[in-house]
Amino acid sequence: MDRGSIAALDTERIPEALEGSDFGSGWSRLVGLAAEDAVLVLRLVCRLTPPERIAELRSLETEQAERGAGFLGMLPDQIPDDLGAPVDLETSLDVAIRLAEIRAANLESLAETMPNYPLSFAGNEFEPDPIGDVPPDWKLKVDVEGIRAALDFFDALDSPSLTASEIARMPAFTEMIRHRRELGYVPEPLIDEAGLAWCLEHAASDDPVDMLWKWLHPQNFFDLSDLYTHRAEYRRLIDHLVRDGGLSAYVLSRLAPYAPPEVAFMDRLSFAVGWAINGWATQETGGMNIEHAKDHFERMLPTLVHETFHRLQVSIALGNPEIEEAGFDQITSYPFEREEDCRLYQALCYIMLEGSATYAASPEVEESWMEDTRAALDLLERIRTSDWDEESGFEGLLHEGLRSNGPFYGFGALLSNAHVENGGPPALGTALRHGAPGFIERGLAWLGGAGIGPSADLTDQIAVLRKIVEPSV
Repeated sequence: MDRGSIAALDTERIPEALEGSDFGSGWSRLVGLAAEDAVLVLRLVCRLTPPERIAELRSLETEQAERGAGFLGMLPDQIPDDLGAPVDLETSLDVAIRLAEIRAANLESLAETMPNYPLSFAGNEFEPDPIGDVPPDWKLKVDVEGIRAALDFFDALDSPSLTASEIARMPAFTEMIRHRRELGYVPEPLIDEAGLAWCLEHAASDDPVDMLWKWLHPQNFFDLSDLYTHRAEYRRLIDHLVRDGGLSAYVLSRLAPYAPPEVAFMDRLSFAVGWAINGWATQETGGMNIEHAKDHFERMLPTLVHETFHRLQVSIALGNPEIEEAGFDQITSYPFEREEDCRLYQALCYIMLEGSATYAASPEVEESWMEDTRAALDLLERIRTSDWDEESGFEGLLHEGLRSNGPFYGFGALLSNAHVENGGPPALGTALRHGAPGFIERGLAWLGGAGIGPSADLTDQIAVLRKIVEPSV
């Protein structure tokens, strides 16, 4: 028995062939590590021709990082320098065992670093439960076409209807890439359409090197390994998400109470994939990277409400009168004379935007919001008092408040709750219309009895900004 015979055997016969052989001990160890995947990984290793192709795993890891699809140091490197070539069956078992150990370490690290990332589907049924009527002039188109095209590409490798490059240019994916770049704090290299197309091509491949790379980590190939592995489950999921308009009704019913009554809202909600980022919003659409929730709807639905609320904000929030195009740039800037006022105003706007979206998605006050409030006020004080020699210093503090649901989210959510408690749900939309300084100032006034508050100087500066922007409302 040699590695060629293992590669040619039917999967059902491989355990029988190895268990009673001289290779039984190695096989038993592999099964202990890889369980039901033991046959898969050993066959893939034995299919490598020539066996020295195992070194291509390191090349894949390097190119994945160079194309902006790597792990940016958040997760460990995968392929060691001393991974030998599987030249015979004994060394093939050794390599398969080593790869199984790497996979186990990868999954352990993933669970520690991203504990909310689900590795599998739960088998949940999608049963949306709208909380009220949706205004008749409110519409939300759910776009799953990018995900569907990727799944079709995986299942029709020999004759796909779209190329990988064409799929990477579909709206959901281009907006996902755009958001990633606009964040400002994701390190280079950042993925682009060419990098995503490269990931799609390799994720669809049945070459043993590509198959091993997909097996080693669900987030390889920019999470497309996950999409490939669970193709049938994802196809069923997206079919359910667009069925009968239930998802649109659910999301819109949770936004409508916070909007001024005369506001009409028509928008799009997109599903894509993307490493390490759950939800996102751009000038064109709200979105979610679907692999971060799968059918765990208790994770998915609040994210969709949060990101779609960002799109509603574009329709109602106070904007810079000197910028014509509606969007986040218009909301987060204002033509103050002093640069320090512009910077503080931008931070206040992000508190309002992220906090109100957080509250709309889950309007139950969390204990952590009070701690976030203290941390956010400290950041605002540092932004106000720092003598900026370089823009990067301000950007660092801003990112500290925003990165990974930083304290700006909880602080803004607590202020949002104060507005709703004192004026009802529509008061939140009214506060957005009046602008960030008033949103912060009035919210803090209502929270004054809680023993929290900014310094007198910060309070005064926020009041000055409010007096400047509110006459334009």
